[in-house]
Amino acid sequence: MPGHPQSGTNRLSNRNDFMKKLLKEPLIHFLILGCLIFAYSSWKNKAEESDNVILIDQEEYDYLLSTWKKQWNREPNTDEIEAFLDQYLRQEVFYKEALEMNLDHNDLIIKRRLAQKMEAVSNDLSAMIAPATEDELRAFYNENKKLFSLEPSFSFRQVLFLENETSQLHASLKNFNEKTAFPGQLVNRLSISNSWENAFLNEIDNAFGGDFAKSIESLPLNQWVGPISSGFGNHLVFISKKNPERIAEFEEVKALIQKEFEFRTELETQEKVYQELLKKYEIKITTKSIPQEIINRLAS
Repeated sequence: MPGHPQSGTNRLSNRNDFMKKLLKEPLIHFLILGCLIFAYSSWKNKAEESDNVILIDQEEYDYLLSTWKKQWNREPNTDEIEAFLDQYLRQEVFYKEALEMNLDHNDLIIKRRLAQKMEAVSNDLSAMIAPATEDELRAFYNENKKLFSLEPSFSFRQVLFLENETSQLHASLKNFNEKTAFPGQLVNRLSISNSWENAFLNEIDNAFGGDFAKSIESLPLNQWVGPISSGFGNHLVFISKKNPERIAEFEEVKALIQKEFEFRTELETQEKVYQELLKKYEIKITTKSIPQEIINRLAS
């Protein structure tokens, strides 16, 4: 009878029996398996298709263009645009083929380059940190004053004599100490300045070479002495001031302090990133060639 509860139960039971029989049919199994294979094949083809696509979108083009302009400091012409796009495509094709052939596996150069890029990523994080305050820079300066020590410096005058001018050198030495001005032909010989103010030893050494810088440390003040040899010849030298080694004042080296502070901050950020990433990995050392204390430190 329509609407009778027993009739609904029978229909439900018949439907369940039909589904059980249907699921036992080999043809159904074949169709389900076919659908699964088709779905997997479709997914795989799409993945392979994406691997075989080299996309140059606006972002990529802008990057290539800006890189080119930074190198050449001008806008590229049509041929040059085609050239750097061709170079990019060539690079991408060989890159993808290299990955397909697993050529990146155990390649030391690639490992180093990728590691450098990851380090650059961690360095970018430090660049996002707020600039150092005046108080932070002063605290860093006070904690690291030895980094900002200044070597001895000298204020002096010098006159150069070539190797064949020994007699003229000795005659000039007497005249200079008697306050006689030196002749104009001795001014800035070989383009070397006669007067130097607060010059550091490394600056003097770079300019004169030989043992000149080492020699002037022991020279007396306020008198002409010589000959002092250099890479150019022999000199008469008059030292007017010696500044001993000292710690630079904060304001003198503030720019240097900021650079050093930023460098240290970058290293610290990089180390923090490394330590956090390291926690993801289990370190296994099976060789017996490494001392146990080193293994313990690396594996801890």
